Amino acid sequence: MYMNSDLVSAAVNDSRRRAEQLMIGLSNEQLSRRPDPSSWSIAECIKHLNLTGGLVQHIAKKAIAGVRPETPKGNGPYKLGARGRILVWVAEPPPKFSIRAPKSVAPTMEIPDPTQLLPEFMAVQDGWQRLMKDNEGLDLSKIKLGTFFSPFRCQLSGGIMWMMAHQRRHLCQAEKVKAEIVTAAYGDKAMSA
Repeated sequence: MYMNSDLVSAAVNDSRRRAEQLMIGLSNEQLSRRPDPSSWSIAECIKHLNLTGGLVQHIAKKAIAGVRPETPKGNGPYKLGARGRILVWVAEPPPKFSIRAPKSVAPTMEIPDPTQLLPEFMAVQDGWQRLMKDNEGLDLSKIKLGTFFSPFRCQLSGGIMWMMAHQRRHLCQAEKVKAEIVTAAYGDKAMSA
């Protein structure tokens, strides 16, 4: 498994398209509706992606800033490393098992204005593309992401692909919630006809 700027660009563009489709035609109440008390709403899924994307981009920028001049250069494709491959596998839909989100990136149930989540999501996607563009020529497989004792420590190339898989996972989760909402709305209309 490898990473290059084309794969990241394609994943970002797909995530943008899917997020826009999720938000179309839904009210704030529908965006905030949980399918059951233990599941996230569409708004919570998008908020979580905004939080995790922003956090990992911040960590990546710090790691890149600490790069030594002798760090190898390269244009990819970049290997993900063993831990990166595992993180991608875990995050890739369909989910293999549930993982509780750390409190720092767990969305609150009450999101005052869910319509603001889409512009924030698009800004996070801009951040992924900027990260790739600003670091062209740097061997992203030679930079470590995360602290030494972090369970998520991996090569930056693996971390970026992990975040792309993570986005797919939660967009898929949100799409299932939307399908339930649309089915419920259609069923209600059919019953009143």
